[in-house]
Amino acid sequence: MFAAVLVLFISCQASEKPDDRGLSPDEDYLVESYVRVRRAGAMFPHQRVLADSLLDRLAGEIDTVRVARTTAALNANPERWTVIFQTIEERMGNPRAQPSESTRS
Repeated sequence: MFAAVLVLFISCQASEKPDDRGLSPDEDYLVESYVRVRRAGAMFPHQRVLADSLLDRLAGEIDTVRVARTTAALNANPERWTVIFQTIEERMGNPRAQPSESTRS
């Protein structure tokens, strides 16, 4: 289910100008979840056991219903996808840009 949501997430890129408002808590959760899964997946070719362990843990931690609801809301307001993608790019490029475990809601 989560993989399907991520595929939908990638395929729904909007071409409109980004909204300059910050991310909602649900949008931030979606971005953080995506970044965490991508980083864990990136370890797979080099540290297969660790990547499997991290991905298994994330599968139990990530609220897929919240991710699906957020994705549906973004699809109803597609210009927000640009903000989401820009935030993902920023956080993927700078590991320090993401909140620590203690500051997550």
